[in-house]
This record gives sequence, C-alpha cells and structure tokens, in this order.
Amino acid sequence: MPLPDTSLSLLSQLRDEGDHTGWQVSWKRFLELYHGPLMAMAAGIYRHHTGNAAPPQEALEDVVATVVLDFLKRDHFDPKRGRLRTYLRVLTNARIVDMLRKEKPLKHDSISDREELVESLPSESPEEARSFRQALIATLIEDLREHIPLRQFEIFEMVKLKGISPDAAAAELGVNRGVIDNTIYKVMIRLREIASSPEYEEEYEKPSF
Repeated sequence: MPLPDTSLSLLSQLRDEGDHTGWQVSWKRFLELYHGPLMAMAAGIYRHHTGNAAPPQEALEDVVATVVLDFLKRDHFDPKRGRLRTYLRVLTNARIVDMLRKEKPLKHDSISDREELVESLPSESPEEARSFRQALIATLIEDLREHIPLRQFEIFEMVKLKGISPDAAAAELGVNRGVIDNTIYKVMIRLREIASSPEYEEEYEKPSF
C-alpha cells in the first residue's frame, strides 16, 4: 500500500510547522540519530579551515550543541532553500568559523555571508558520508517501526537486523516458515516505499535494499 500524501516520516515531521510539540520531539529524535554525523561534519570542516589540524573533541561538542540551538532558535527549515543536510553544514561551518576566528586567522578569512559560507564548505569526507548513511538507515528503520504492525517489525528485526535465520525465527515464534517469508516480503516492500518518499530522495542518495 502506498504511503499517504502527508508522510509521517521523521524527516517530514522536522518540516511540519503545524504541530510544534511534535516537531520538537521529532527534532530531538533526529539529533539522537544524527549526533555522530554532525560531529563528523564538524571535524571535517574544522580540518578544512585549519589545514588538516586535529580537531579538539570538546570544542566540536560545543559546536554541535550551538548548531542545535541555532536550528531551534531560527524559523523552521524551509526545504525550498535547499536540503536539510546542506543547511546543517552551513550552520556548522559558520560556528566553526566563529570559533577559529577567536583563536587564529583562517584560510578563508573573507567569509561573511551565507552564500560565501556555502561556497567555502569542503567536500564531504568519506567518514562523514559513511556516518550520514548509517544515520539514514537508522532513520528509515525508525520510520518503518511506525508504519507497520509490531509483530511484523519483530519478525523483520529478528531476520534482517539480528541475523536470525528464517527457520530459527519461525521456531522461536511458533509459526510456519511461510509466515516469516511472507512477512519479510511485505516489510521490505514497505521499507522501499519509505526510502522512495520525497523527504529521503531530496536529502540523500536513495539507499538500495
């Protein structure tokens, strides 16, 4: 069954201005999943502006916390201006620039406005790309949990996430092997539908399943 026109995915809820409480909860969950990628992003940008110097972890944590506050204090993210991922990179870059300007001159000391900040962003590092992809998969799984019955997710989790064989899962749950196979088939269709939703296709390379 296709997803509804108004998606309930975590990424779409970050853009929903109608329910501020729901938006805050969604953003909190997003941060739990994306703290690692944000740290990788901050580290890469720090190295870019310092000639590949080792970034201090405590300072990066402060940068990420400030980026979160920046996001929460501003108006809701407007997807018409670009991808959320790029928006987070712009905010992170600005905070890294502010931090380093207090310490020493930068390689790009002419940076002043948003357009220059976008142009000054370094290419995404392999570590950052890998970290964001892992977070994307976690987000998809989080959305999948909300879109299917609990029993279906339990079977999916056993077979696809924990690596339990279909026969062992069937024996543990007291069902026929056919039930396991049929459930996995339905859940994988649902997972592909979620991965094909506009929020994911706009933000990231669509993962293959």
